[in-house]
Amino acid sequence: MSTLKADTIQSTGGGAATLTKQAAAKVYIRRDFNNNVTDSSFNIASVTDNALGDQTMNISSAMSAATYSIVGMASRKANSLDFHVVMVHDSADPTASAYRLRVANVSGSDKDAEFVSTSVDGDLA
Repeated sequence: MSTLKADTIQSTGGGAATLTKQAAAKVYIRRDFNNNVTDSSFNIASVTDNALGDQTMNISSAMSAATYSIVGMASRKANSLDFHVVMVHDSADPTASAYRLRVANVSGSDKDAEFVSTSVDGDLA
């Protein structure tokens, strides 16, 4: 059996190797909606704060189509039973270069949750 060890893998052009047609997250973000701060992200160009509990994630390297999978979670408020859910916003379908999120509590009221995490799986363009 052979073992491949490498510290860095580059594309033929010298840049980072691109993951295409592979099962790996192509986008992820961990964001504090309440303070509009991104804690960690990959392949996110910018974030647009549309309204309370409503933000758009703009993707740096576009997906091949708008039919990718979005997985998300949101925190609940500390010491509270006010749990939050994250979902694709009902007024804006995802595009190859952006997806819009809505965060709400279980009663349906929009909330700026402290910790919102999403990842996108699919093929890059």
